[in-house]
Amino acid sequence: MPRAKCFDREEALQKAMRAFWARGYEATSIQDLVECMGINRGSLYDTFGDKHQLFLAALDQYTDSSLTRGLALREDGNAALILKDYLYSFMYRTLGDPEKRGCFVTNTAVERSSYDEQCAKKLREYYDNVEKDLAFLIERGQQAGEINNKRPAGELASFFVGVMQGVRVLGKVRPEEAALRPMIEVALETLNSDAKAA
Repeated sequence: MPRAKCFDREEALQKAMRAFWARGYEATSIQDLVECMGINRGSLYDTFGDKHQLFLAALDQYTDSSLTRGLALREDGNAALILKDYLYSFMYRTLGDPEKRGCFVTNTAVERSSYDEQCAKKLREYYDNVEKDLAFLIERGQQAGEINNKRPAGELASFFVGVMQGVRVLGKVRPEEAALRPMIEVALETLNSDAKAA
């Protein structure tokens, strides 16, 4: 009769995600994972497969959580103000990280996407979903006259994804509001509508 698991899978996965996020894939050993997850090697392999499969599961957990925050972009209200609040919240999450880990997605893109196609595919899907949420909001704002329509919503969405990743990267080395706020402010100026600026 197989032995019952005596640990919470999601809690263990959360711990693994934090370890990968802090150290990266290559620098995180199986022993590091066993210790931080509080399980033995057999349980790790039985439940998650190998280190790479565990990493992919941790990446999924992170992106799922991040995309859930993106639901705020589909709420009713002034689109320019919703986007402004979303971007500043993003900036303050970056500033509020004492470990200066940056974005797990961005870190993974830099470390693994050039040679790990499974990671690269997950990252492309994630960025596509973020862009879709942003484009939905921006297009709605353009139709309401809250955001200018000088550029297509999809192009602006792609631009804002780039700004957000820039905030995360710069925030790792200059975690100061004075360094990050201008990036958000300048980006938001691209939304100014002739009808009413955000």
